[in-house]
Amino acid sequence: MAPVKTLNGRQLLVQIGDGATPETFAHDCLINTDRGISFSSETNRETLPDCDNPDDVSWSVMNKSGLSASITGSGRLHTPSVKTWFAWYNSDEAKNVRVLLNGVGLANGGGHWAGAFKLTAFEVTGPETGRSSVSVTLESDGEIAWVDAQS
Repeated sequence: MAPVKTLNGRQLLVQIGDGATPETFAHDCLINTDRGISFSSETNRETLPDCDNPDDVSWSVMNKSGLSASITGSGRLHTPSVKTWFAWYNSDEAKNVRVLLNGVGLANGGGHWAGAFKLTAFEVTGPETGRSSVSVTLESDGEIAWVDAQS
């Protein structure tokens, strides 16, 4: 039997680049409970008639016209990070971001997705008698690449 190779959710890290040369990536404690990356494509559909049977219902065909990715993250509000994240939200700046399968080597399919992202949603909430929470959404600004782990 070959068991499924899994990854603990804590090992899926969203790392933000600092913009320096060389660039350093770090996980911000603002994203401390849930995180994820999703990929989607824009499509165009059309129908092609059947020349041999023009009265038959046509089948639809689809072409992909664009690709994008979204990163979501949430957790307990880490107050030292608020100023930085709010400044990013208020700008049109794209930052280089990695979503890392941390601790998973190349032999087990490890690596990370990398690309430029803009912060498109930033939400802070809190119940009267509990801890405040935060959620963020990052949208890709250009191509996203998969980079294999080094070893």
